Amino acid sequence: MSSSRPNLPKYAISSLFLLASAAALAVGACSNTPSEPGLGSGGAANGGPGAGGLGNNDGSGGGEVQGGGGITGGGGAGLSGGADGAGGGQDGAGGNSQGGGSGGMSGNAACDASAAPAITRLGLEQVAQSDALTIFVYAAQPPGSTDWYLVDAMGYVRVFSGGTVQATPFLDLSAEMQNSTFSGSGAPSGGTQNYDERGLLSIAFPPDYATSGKFYVTLIPTSGANANHDLVLEFQRSAANPLVADPATRKAILDLEPSSAQGGTGVNLNNYHNGSTVMFGPDGMLYVGMGDGGGECNNATDRVGAPQDVSSPYGKVLRLDPKGSAPLYAAAGNPFAADGDPRVLHYGLRNPFRFSFDAKTGDLFIGEVGQWTYDWITHAQAGAMGVNFGWPRFEGPQENPAAQCNSNTPLRTGSTRTNPIFNLSHGNEGGAANLLTAIVGGAVYRGSAVPSLTGAYLFGEFYPNRPMRALYQCGEQTSEITNIAKRCDPNQPDAPCFAPVGGAPQLVQVGAIVTGNDGEIYLAANGNALLKIVPAP
Repeated sequence: MSSSRPNLPKYAISSLFLLASAAALAVGACSNTPSEPGLGSGGAANGGPGAGGLGNNDGSGGGEVQGGGGITGGGGAGLSGGADGAGGGQDGAGGNSQGGGSGGMSGNAACDASAAPAITRLGLEQVAQSDALTIFVYAAQPPGSTDWYLVDAMGYVRVFSGGTVQATPFLDLSAEMQNSTFSGSGAPSGGTQNYDERGLLSIAFPPDYATSGKFYVTLIPTSGANANHDLVLEFQRSAANPLVADPATRKAILDLEPSSAQGGTGVNLNNYHNGSTVMFGPDGMLYVGMGDGGGECNNATDRVGAPQDVSSPYGKVLRLDPKGSAPLYAAAGNPFAADGDPRVLHYGLRNPFRFSFDAKTGDLFIGEVGQWTYDWITHAQAGAMGVNFGWPRFEGPQENPAAQCNSNTPLRTGSTRTNPIFNLSHGNEGGAANLLTAIVGGAVYRGSAVPSLTGAYLFGEFYPNRPMRALYQCGEQTSEITNIAKRCDPNQPDAPCFAPVGGAPQLVQVGAIVTGNDGEIYLAANGNALLKIVPAP
């Protein structure tokens, strides 16, 4: 058994595929019945004075946005309001600390967590596939675009445009990925000395990408002057060719120094528990998932207890404003600006590897890969700030599991732990034990093509014979789980599963679960394919 379980799905080899592992400030409820959005009366999420943020289904709106109607006052109209139409801020009148809102997204049915999602067979359609992708871990679209930007952990971003993956990479950082232990003919399939979760892991586009051309990536280089740094980098697309980035525009928005500590077996702790997903939230701010810095149960000597220390960026969700002040680029209104790291929004995390916001409610969902016993899904309602998710005091549902992850780090003084909404016991389910369990945080479905998925949070696991899963989250209420097999079993014709449509491949591995501009859910799958969830064939 490994002395330290990596924070994100381990890079692995299968016989066919190589793949690396992979807020609006007001409370609302979700809907798991299809409904049409209202028009609202708000401005853009990054709007000028008086503009508000994403509203909620209860009529409140106006989240934390720069320039007005935001965290510190204003009370302008929200980008979208709630199910009942007009409304002010969460306390009734526009201009409170949460901003105002009026009109907006309709939610014609209350969220119902009394039963698991009634999902049966789902289809998978191939959008893109390329042998140029070797360790495909993430995908994203610029606002308003039909193009897909495909992230390869080995340092490339490639563009799928006009029905083809462009031959010239959009971004090439491969020179900084020369000493990876998953380079060459294959990725390590196990063994503490070979774990390596560094690389290029995600990309995000701001709401104004069409005019600014700026975008952001998470990178942990394996070679060069920045080897082992946790980086969030800003680039700008080329003025001459919009399908190529300009490397001269590189700017570090986040740069965390590597650890000097080593694990108990000599493993380099810089190889895992790193920065992972970067994503713009409903408020137009940039969110970063930051791992706890490595070590068995957060025992890296220079980072012990960091997840419970709000003055440290490790084991956190960070909320940044790329237009803010260097060097921290902390977004205004974060909860620990006065007595901690002003970038920190939430804390007590081991690995917020893949996270997402519900496009309708603004709720935050995080997939956490655990240590020995559990992986779990955490949830923060829109508007929550300074949430403590409990790591390393808790692993999944357990406090200080005896003889395994027996941490001596207490919860931060005065805090309480927010429990997971789902705990995945490592066990032997699906024939894979402990280190072959790696949860991949997903997305709430708000599309129109697959009504049975509406309002369900879909998440998965990296390894081949581990299922996908779906649940409803309604405020603080969580439904039972629906398991969805990656492959359909002809001997179980009524069991929920994924079936390829047309020439799509079977689903084997999942590195990321993302939402497209059309509201549909897409999978970074099998190391080289982007798949779309569609109705079953």
